[in-house]
Amino acid sequence: MDAIWKIGCNKADHYPTLNRPIDADVAIIGAGITGLTTAERLADTGLRVVVIEALTVGNGCTGGSTGNLYSIMATGLAPLRKKWGDDMVRKIVTSRAQAIDYIEEAVERFGIDCQFHRRPLYRIVTTQDKKTIKTLDAEHEAMVVAGLKVDTIENSPLPFSMEQGLKIEGQAQFNPLSYVHGLAKAISQRGVEIYEHSPVRNIDYDQGLIETDTAHVSAKHIVHATHTPKGISLLQTMLLPSREYGVSAKINSDAYPNGIFFVHDPFHSIRSYQHENEQYVMLIGEQHKTGEGDSNNAHFNNLRDYMGSHFEVTDYCHQWSNQQYSPADSLPYIGKLHGQDRAYLATGFSGDGLVWGTLAGHIIGDLIIGRENPWHEPFDARRFTPAKSAMKWVEENASVSKSLFKDYLGTEKLKEIEEIGLGQGKVVTAEGEKLAIYRDETGKLSVLSAVCPHMMCLVHWNGAEASWDCPCHGSRFDLEGEVIEGPSFHPLAKRDQPS
Repeated sequence: MDAIWKIGCNKADHYPTLNRPIDADVAIIGAGITGLTTAERLADTGLRVVVIEALTVGNGCTGGSTGNLYSIMATGLAPLRKKWGDDMVRKIVTSRAQAIDYIEEAVERFGIDCQFHRRPLYRIVTTQDKKTIKTLDAEHEAMVVAGLKVDTIENSPLPFSMEQGLKIEGQAQFNPLSYVHGLAKAISQRGVEIYEHSPVRNIDYDQGLIETDTAHVSAKHIVHATHTPKGISLLQTMLLPSREYGVSAKINSDAYPNGIFFVHDPFHSIRSYQHENEQYVMLIGEQHKTGEGDSNNAHFNNLRDYMGSHFEVTDYCHQWSNQQYSPADSLPYIGKLHGQDRAYLATGFSGDGLVWGTLAGHIIGDLIIGRENPWHEPFDARRFTPAKSAMKWVEENASVSKSLFKDYLGTEKLKEIEEIGLGQGKVVTAEGEKLAIYRDETGKLSVLSAVCPHMMCLVHWNGAEASWDCPCHGSRFDLEGEVIEGPSFHPLAKRDQPS
């Protein structure tokens, strides 16, 4: 389940586990692009900065991303223009373009070998569907309003036909895992302390205390660079967690076009990647709400079928998925946590997190040192936008209520443990308790409480990724119950095998 980037990241530095109490000025939870950019922003300020990572540097959403960097939005500028107006669309494009420029500058300044290249971005319609073409036309108008130079294209750069297309120059691509490895190395040499394999289990904001399994950090400022804030937050009612899937393959072609390709059919993201003279194609799609996807491999199979029908594939080599959190009012939340003056967060990036995360690192770093940042106000995490958020808020919270009601009342009672086959996971009621039971290929059982520790929803079995996923707020757990991602501090509780 590793993304393709790992084939080019075999020499990453390793960082220790936090095993002693320390004092810091700033404690950043999460060593992805958001956390490390924040730390870089603070590295030469004289503050003691500590980064705490549950896994390893970049091994979360950053390492599962596409490596595409663009000033627009994957879901389009037109919906944002309709909701927020022309001025906001211009602010979005300008702020994101500046974030890409920063990444390019950091690559050169720190000598990071991450295959950063400026590339064009294409939006392509492959059908004559009038609604889809109308959507592309609206997107063209929004791009022009944003100040972008847009070219219309008549011939598809991809090896399949198209009806209409748009092209924007000056976007970019890189290997995101190599980039954050290089950024981590650079800031650690400038005094930032990085700790891996140190999951956070509790935060006491009044005391400024972060607890891990083996130690604690006392900090004046606490930053949630975790894609969604840990613990219970008001913002979690404003976020829709979803998953999207990726596959990559070697192809029999030396002339695959470089660029970012958004294909509206209804939507696939396509790009190429080269490593050691091998040419790869990466395909992203099959998005669904976390905890509600196909429990087997249908999403991966659908992507492989699509790729095989469009490219001369010689070998499928990687498959993976990634989590997204979509905001209710379509803009990311970046800034101070509600009710806290020295706690910060960055979330609601949808599928555009590499650029938003970079911008968030600058905004949060500036907030901590009291420096004005021109982009804080439009993305302020404490903003109140009921008219723009209401529909999504109702939709998401109705979904949470439905999951709670349906799961607690509808979980079937386990009659015999043999009902669960090899390689199968199932949520059942046994001896009056909701259990998440998995049987591996050798017949060994793993028995966990099916109750998510975050807000007591029931997890669902994800057979494609062998994980337990919470449909309410996106917490995910491995077969031993440990937290993979999401807001939960704590693992699923272990249980004895039912008799």
